[in-house]
Amino acid sequence: MPAVKDPETPLETLLELLTRAREFAAEIAGDPLLERILAAFERLPVPDRETILEVIERDATWCRIVEQTSDTTGITVRPNPQASLYVQIMGSANGPPAQPLRRDIDVIRFGIAQFVAMVPLFFQKGVHAHWTASARELIAESAPEHREQVAQLCREVLALIDEASDTRARAVGGGHRT
Repeated sequence: MPAVKDPETPLETLLELLTRAREFAAEIAGDPLLERILAAFERLPVPDRETILEVIERDATWCRIVEQTSDTTGITVRPNPQASLYVQIMGSANGPPAQPLRRDIDVIRFGIAQFVAMVPLFFQKGVHAHWTASARELIAESAPEHREQVAQLCREVLALIDEASDTRARAVGGGHRT
């Protein structure tokens, strides 16, 4: 559902939310596949539903990532009519692997590699001032939650750089990096 605009009174907030909810309900109720998917989900074993839902959510996210990056990556997706949400198990199994799928890692890696390849350009004479001015404007225009996500990404990238530096130092016998 789209975000609710800033209303003037609590009653207007409630009316706006109810209107949006009604529009959303009408939209999904009009989808002929909704009843089928709900009926199929209901037939799944209850203990399996959380895992199945996570697979569906992951693929929905995957579709959005590909949709937003296909111009850059050249990758598109389509549903696999032979896919199965279940695997045959011989003996015992402890559930699905907790690691990300290789396809997701590869596509995201490709996108990151495109950006990383541009990093030296940001520090070229004459470009750095333009880059910082552009970044400053984008940051100022970003929503607070988006700025926090970018800050978190920066902290995680710095931690990954430290990790790689520590690993490299140990590999050459240099001990721990200071």
